[in-house]
Amino acid sequence: MSASILKSRRVAILGGTFNPVHQGHLIMAEQALWQFHLDQVLWMPAGDPPHKPLASGATTADRLAMVKLAIADHERFACSELEIHRQGRSYTIETLRSLIQEQPDTQWYWIIGVDALRDLPQWHQAQELAQICHWIVAPRVDAGDALQVLRAVAEKLPLQAEVLEAPTLTLSSTYLREQIRKGGSIRYLVPTAVEQYIRQHQLYR
Repeated sequence: MSASILKSRRVAILGGTFNPVHQGHLIMAEQALWQFHLDQVLWMPAGDPPHKPLASGATTADRLAMVKLAIADHERFACSELEIHRQGRSYTIETLRSLIQEQPDTQWYWIIGVDALRDLPQWHQAQELAQICHWIVAPRVDAGDALQVLRAVAEKLPLQAEVLEAPTLTLSSTYLREQIRKGGSIRYLVPTAVEQYIRQHQLYR
């Protein structure tokens, strides 16, 4: 069978600091998997993100371990250590170039939150970046808000993008870190295995 008629795999990347990973991330990935008929969601913990400094309280090894615990029971979730092991800043375009070179027959998607989408025109080599994958936009408030941002960004960048149809959560890693510092409960906000890891290693204290 020729390569031209082989069905290409559809893989979405979910990048982030995951500091810590939480149920909102998992809901986003699961909904993207089904809405866009993906073969896999590839979780990509950031090494040295250029857009925001890493908050203290957990090491890179901790963040990676928590992602692996969170997705361990899902057969179509996988974790990549590509950005974790890269020297220097974790630029999205370099990540995509590496993945495209390794898997040229894969159709790549990138799951991006609407807040990050607003800043996409300022990302490293944004014009090229916008064109080398499909973008899945996760709304923070509702789909209408995400569409409005998407239209504004599309006037600056030639991107193919659709809005994710998923429940919106205001849950954030920042909130979770504050809860832990105050001695509050994070039960049900993160997977049980992640909650146990945080307590066992006394993270974010």
